Amino acid sequence: MVLAVLAVALGGVLLGMRLAGSDTYSTALGDVRLEVEPHWPGQVDAYVPIADWGLRAAAFDAPVRLSAEVRSLNRSTVLKAAGGDAAILARTERQLNDAAGSAILREALFGVGGGVLAALLAVLVLVALGGRTRRQLVAAGVAVALVGIGIVGVSVVLLRATFDADAFERPRFYANGAELLQLLDVATNADARAEQYRSKVQGTLVRLSSLLTDSDLGAGGFVDVKGGRRALLASDLHGNGLVIDSLKRLAKGDRPIFFVGDFGHQGSEAEIKLVAPQLRTLGSRVIAVSGNHDSSALMERLAEVGVTVLTSSGRLRANGSASGPQVIGVEGLRVAGFSDPLEWQGKDADDPERIFSFSELDDGDSRRREAEDGLVTWFDALPERPDVVLVHQNGLAQHLASTLAERPGVSPLIILTGHDHKQHVDRHGPVVVVDAGSVGAGGVLGIGDERVGLGDLHFAANVPSLVAVDLIEAEPFTGGASAQRVVVEDHECPEGEASCALSP
Repeated sequence: MVLAVLAVALGGVLLGMRLAGSDTYSTALGDVRLEVEPHWPGQVDAYVPIADWGLRAAAFDAPVRLSAEVRSLNRSTVLKAAGGDAAILARTERQLNDAAGSAILREALFGVGGGVLAALLAVLVLVALGGRTRRQLVAAGVAVALVGIGIVGVSVVLLRATFDADAFERPRFYANGAELLQLLDVATNADARAEQYRSKVQGTLVRLSSLLTDSDLGAGGFVDVKGGRRALLASDLHGNGLVIDSLKRLAKGDRPIFFVGDFGHQGSEAEIKLVAPQLRTLGSRVIAVSGNHDSSALMERLAEVGVTVLTSSGRLRANGSASGPQVIGVEGLRVAGFSDPLEWQGKDADDPERIFSFSELDDGDSRRREAEDGLVTWFDALPERPDVVLVHQNGLAQHLASTLAERPGVSPLIILTGHDHKQHVDRHGPVVVVDAGSVGAGGVLGIGDERVGLGDLHFAANVPSLVAVDLIEAEPFTGGASAQRVVVEDHECPEGEASCALSP
């Protein structure tokens, strides 16, 4: 009976909220259409139809989404807001607060109405079934109505009590292909303008106004608006030629790309012909290491077409030899790369006896520990300390990071990795590990289950440190993309924790 009351009340509230629809409100910046609807987790979604981009922020814990769609703009006022006009910002903040309050009240009333309607329907159903006293009918109706009102009340209280304006400092952007990177370039500039505002809401308005006025600018190059440096991070293409066009749209711009392995799924001759010629055209320069699904033949072909392939003993040449320094310069950063221990060295990459993981070996645990020790030994023997290290397998990368973090006085280091097809940024003391997911959407067989993953790396201007990472995900065919900015600079692990995740 309790479950039935909860189900009927919740159904009525959801129906009422669905029927509430949206309404348009006027502000100093223009007209905006607001709609409150059931959603978990709670978030604010702001969308600009004419530009076809938007942003989402987890601004509260209530199970609702506040959707804002820009319907018209007063461009002169938006320009003033982007420039920091205090009067306009304060007026717009008041108007948006009032509009959001009205939208929430409207939704709450419809929700309550839906709950009451559900109570009446429940009573009618019980009457039709018969066998109930008048007291039982009234009790059932009152219970459903009160539970519905309670659901609405708790949601409203949660929405107001947990609202966090700081969430707009780390929104998730969404757009199409290269337009997303263009949007992120402008967002960096907008962040710089908004930092001076104590009011988080007004700072957000400056960001949004800047995005509205500047989003028609062309994509920037390697140097961003703060004078810093930019690069892209990719891995795990797995021979998936279906996503290369999408990758080219995302990788548009004159910046280098760090590619940390698994270009192929087998590293076969067919994959070599498909992948190698197209990869060199990405970005201004491609710097790569091998993965466990790659073959020596594939890596040599990549070196032949102009990809900078790093190995544990130097830069790979087309003839299979490695020469030159182990640590190279890339836009002022010292970069080294570690060859994957499971890279296929044989002639037939399709050999049925081929091994792709340590777990497939009889002595897999000892071989994995041997690879971990070999990575640390290789790092310690480098002729100079790198700023960036490329290691394909995330497990090896995490081992190197945790080992170095335990050493007193260790210098900052950035480790770029992949292999697990999951986007995450982890900190081990001064060592940061970045994984951008699978740029090949898990390969042809996984293209329906995974998205294209890419990382946009923001480095400081004059020191070799990572300021932030934009973790980008895109639909392989449509190019529709979203991005979450993970701030690395000045974000340390909680006190007492040796390591932590800076993102999911």
